Amino acid sequence: MRRLLLLALVSGGLAAALAGATPEKQKSHGYGVSGTITKMDEAASTFVVKTAAGKETLLMRTAATKVNGAAPKVGDRVAVRWLVHEGKKVATSIRVEPPAVAGATPTAPASSTR
Repeated sequence: MRRLLLLALVSGGLAAALAGATPEKQKSHGYGVSGTITKMDEAASTFVVKTAAGKETLLMRTAATKVNGAAPKVGDRVAVRWLVHEGKKVATSIRVEPPAVAGATPTAPASSTR
């Protein structure tokens, strides 16, 4: 009986120690934003996307960022997928809308901006 009680105490102490351990970093599955590029800084590899609702999002571009369409520039309508990496919003893909499509359809506010 004493061994069982001792085993229960040791198990409880171990469980409490593990519960107090630092939780693992939460994984992000990505976010999206659609709008118009209002600013670009080629030297810093950053750009700003303004949504139809007027919210501006600063994003960083890397060598791993996939670009669908022409090279993005100020004034282009884009749809961007991004992740938070080391506290920065890093674009994983940029879809540039062709001018004919961009002029024909309004930019809908993105539902998952952050």
